[in-house]
Amino acid sequence: MKSNKKNNQTISAPLSADTLEENSSNLKAEQNSTAVAPSNKNKQNNKLKNKGENGFVRFFKKIGRAFRGMFEELKKVTWPTFASTLKSTCIVLVFVVIFLVVLMGMDALFGFGFNSLIGIGS
Repeated sequence: MKSNKKNNQTISAPLSADTLEENSSNLKAEQNSTAVAPSNKNKQNNKLKNKGENGFVRFFKKIGRAFRGMFEELKKVTWPTFASTLKSTCIVLVFVVIFLVVLMGMDALFGFGFNSLIGIGS
């Protein structure tokens, strides 16, 4: 038996499909009762404010707001220093060379094995 202290409900285990459905409907009802309805004042104000503007003007205003937001976020970015960028680039290049050597070795080994198998059959 599992007790839910919040609602003082007791759920018996194992849960059946009926009890799961019942518990989910209780949870949904609880969430809906505590939800706050969004205010429509902002939407009405925006509609009244933009009523004289046509679709093109609103479209370009939205694009302008998007670019402004992008530039604001780019100002918050902490860019790496040249030294850390150089260090990271060197580390990546070293790993690329190591994997290149490993893959070339495996390719040569498998090629030699394949050729020796082909040579046995003829």
